[in-house]
Amino acid sequence: MLEIQPSTDPKLLAQYCRQSGKMPGPQYYLYLAKEGERLLAAGLFEIDSDSVDAVFYQGDEQDAWLLDAVLRAGLNYAAGHGITTGRLPEELRQTHSALFAKLNYPSEAEFNITNFFGKYKNCGAV
Repeated sequence: MLEIQPSTDPKLLAQYCRQSGKMPGPQYYLYLAKEGERLLAAGLFEIDSDSVDAVFYQGDEQDAWLLDAVLRAGLNYAAGHGITTGRLPEELRQTHSALFAKLNYPSEAEFNITNFFGKYKNCGAV
């Protein structure tokens, strides 16, 4: 069964921070998609006062729905902690352009997270 959960392992968080060219710190959090013990995807997020950036994603480059699920989990976490603005930096969009092309996401890099969940739905979209 697919599970998407935050990682509480500081060594794993530090590994993904370094992999994405970031210095580990308390402003970062990591979401993992797993099936049993098998790691399917990871998403690294950075909090900056009242906004959150999705700064790194690693997963199956054919599975847009997995990217969507990891991003939504990370954005939902931020919204639950009072963060109102989400950002999908251009570098992330370019790196995973084939996946984003399959998703119904806002075209602007910065957006209201609550509006995002209300307006942009991908379940079953083609």
